[in-house]
Amino acid sequence: MKNHEYQVRAIPTAHFLSRATTALPASFAEKLVGGGSLKQSSIQLGILALSSLAAIAITIACLVHGITIVFSHIYYIPIVYAAYYYLRRGVVISAGLGAIYLSLVALLTPATPEIVFAAVIRVVVFLAIAAIVATLAARLRAAVAAECEEQERLQELNREVRSRERWYRAIYEQSPIAIGVYNAEGRLTHANPAALDLMGVKDLDSLRGFPLFEDPNLPEDKKRQLMEGRTTHYQAQFDFEKVRSRNLYPTSRSGVIWLDRLITPIRDDGDSIIGYLVHAYEITERKKAEDALRESEEMFRTVAQSAYDAIVMIDSEGRVTFWNMAAVKMFGYSEEEARGRPVHDLIAPEYVQEAAEAGLRNFAITGTGPVIGRPLERTARRKDGGVFPVELTISPVLTGGAWHAVAVIRDVSERKEAEAALRKAHRQLQILTGITRHDILNSITAADGYMELYKDADPADREAYLEKVHLAIHKIQRQIEFTRQYEAIGTLEPGWQSLETIIRGLEVPPSISLQTSGIKREIYADPMLKQVFENLLDNTQRHGGAGVSRITVTAEVSDGDLLVTWEDDGVGVSEADKKRIFERGFGKHTGLGLFLSREILALTGITITETGIPGRGARFVIRVPYGKWRDAEEE
Repeated sequence: MKNHEYQVRAIPTAHFLSRATTALPASFAEKLVGGGSLKQSSIQLGILALSSLAAIAITIACLVHGITIVFSHIYYIPIVYAAYYYLRRGVVISAGLGAIYLSLVALLTPATPEIVFAAVIRVVVFLAIAAIVATLAARLRAAVAAECEEQERLQELNREVRSRERWYRAIYEQSPIAIGVYNAEGRLTHANPAALDLMGVKDLDSLRGFPLFEDPNLPEDKKRQLMEGRTTHYQAQFDFEKVRSRNLYPTSRSGVIWLDRLITPIRDDGDSIIGYLVHAYEITERKKAEDALRESEEMFRTVAQSAYDAIVMIDSEGRVTFWNMAAVKMFGYSEEEARGRPVHDLIAPEYVQEAAEAGLRNFAITGTGPVIGRPLERTARRKDGGVFPVELTISPVLTGGAWHAVAVIRDVSERKEAEAALRKAHRQLQILTGITRHDILNSITAADGYMELYKDADPADREAYLEKVHLAIHKIQRQIEFTRQYEAIGTLEPGWQSLETIIRGLEVPPSISLQTSGIKREIYADPMLKQVFENLLDNTQRHGGAGVSRITVTAEVSDGDLLVTWEDDGVGVSEADKKRIFERGFGKHTGLGLFLSREILALTGITITETGIPGRGARFVIRVPYGKWRDAEEE
């Protein structure tokens, strides 16, 4: 009866399992094995499916025949396989197989507590084994992945090393700088093609083993530095004749060249020297260019230093970079004082410095300006503050991408003085010609006319005509005397003259008192300065009126200038005559005295004006500029 029940119950069970394994929804099957992972390998999926179906089939057969123990071990095959390949999803698959196993036990056995308990224990073992296998498989996969990553990293590192080796070798082989490698004993082990070319050697074997410390072209002090373990860098001549005479190595080169060499000791991790690295390149052409440039600079400096004109060079910031001897003499600054200082601080008057600095800023940008490239006349300033006229030409020079300038400056003080003297001489000539041709001829004509009248006049009137002829002749005499004096103006060099001595030497009439104050001064003027004060005294006597009784001469300082004042208590000068009294020919006498005085004073920049009040006396103010007067030394 029992066996019959097993057979009866086995038929629907087999039918159920067949449907369960063949008619499951695809989405559920995918979720069961990890969603889509079954598609990764159809072979793995086939093996899992076949082993699972085989285990289920054997379970059915064994349970139908009452076997409940040994056959269950067949589940380890799909469980281990699923857990190994699908990890946590394999555990889910194992749980599904365990569920199928429990279902079969429940359907095909009496399902006693002992049988069910034993089946549950087996399912738990299934799941434990699946979990253990999945964990170990995951670790194995992680280890394998890590090993693969490490292998890939090592391969990438090897590729990078080989790439860098190729890169460094290309640099070494193609470098235009000669590179030589020496061992710890200082013998050459390798050299790049540039080194072979530099040494005139065809192959490395001809040069290999060359002793660095026996190189006759290596200076002794550099050898000592290398032996002390120090890097050495130097430029020196390399003589191939020394190489040939000592038969150091076969070379196709000859003569002497210039080399720039850097020799560096190579050290290991223990700081021990294991070799030497030599870099060298030929600088013969550069040395020739430097020598040519040095010769050119020396020639320029020689020419510039011997030039009569000042030559000044400035950089883009307006600072002096060159200052020749003529500039030293002209401005009073030594080359050491001038170099590096702003040129406008040295030679430009204060009133033009702001405009000059603005022009310099524009020049630094454009290289142009209103004073560039054409001769100009300007006022310059010396170290002592004195100003003088100059002629300068400024030329732009583009150096190192920045605009520099060269200024050639000539002191034209003497030329200006000569021009002024020429203009003065021309003016004097015109005046002398005018006196000779006009004034004297007019007086002669008047005298001649009076003589004709004298012949026809009554004896009683002849005396009057003779007096007029006599006056005309005296006028001619005075005019000739003026031409003599006027011609003498400026013929002698100006000098320092004592104002007190001149005033005290005037022949003042006893009827006029002379009062002085502050006249212990010296004035830099023409030697005819005394004539100026004699003319002022003559003017007081002739035009001051009969009531003149006092002359006052004072000298006082005002704004740095010396004001010398000549005052009398005569009738004074009318407002209408103040501006004309210094003109030639104006006045009641010859009209030449005050004109002559103004001309004498003007030679050294001194001016004279009349500032008196009409009716209260004449007042002449002589203004002596700063620098043209000084206090007299006490005796």
